[in-house]
Amino acid sequence: MAEPRPLAFADAAQFQAAVRPVLPRLYRFCLALSGDADQADDLFQNALIKAYLNVGSFEGRADLVVWLCGIARNEFLEARRTEARRRGIFERFVDACASAFGVAPGESDDVTPEARVIMHEDRDMLLACLQKLPVEFRTVVVLCDIEELGYDRAAEILGIPKGTVKSRHARGRARLRAAYESMAAGTVNAAREEEESI
Repeated sequence: MAEPRPLAFADAAQFQAAVRPVLPRLYRFCLALSGDADQADDLFQNALIKAYLNVGSFEGRADLVVWLCGIARNEFLEARRTEARRRGIFERFVDACASAFGVAPGESDDVTPEARVIMHEDRDMLLACLQKLPVEFRTVVVLCDIEELGYDRAAEILGIPKGTVKSRHARGRARLRAAYESMAAGTVNAAREEEESI
């Protein structure tokens, strides 16, 4: 059985001719979904590429613009799911580090709005510190503290000895804590100086 291939040039021309009249409607739909011109541009292009590669599945039972908008909607929802997964990974990491370092208590309904703001500021600082770690330390910290894989699995994934993972984990966490404490001290000093200048 032959592999499905992208359309031949003649078919591409036919596809372009059929799609051209509905492009403004498709773009308006992408803009309505995303609410942002740059994101709408990306979504519009992705939907057209997906439609071109899957034109064989268009059977003509639905209006062409309905089919294209369905593809755009699916692309939009998939992009949102991907973004939510990425945010979830960062949130889990920051929460785990905050908990490990005793930076902030866990979220609960009885936390005051002021405390919630401070917790989020602490988490933002922690994330900024993580991004400054050299990649060999950052990777081990994420695998061991966020993914909770343990030294054996982390060593297997990274292709390095277990002892190296342990060492990098300890050094990575020490560097992360030092960077956080330094940044937090700088923030406190800046706030004091601002207070004194008033």
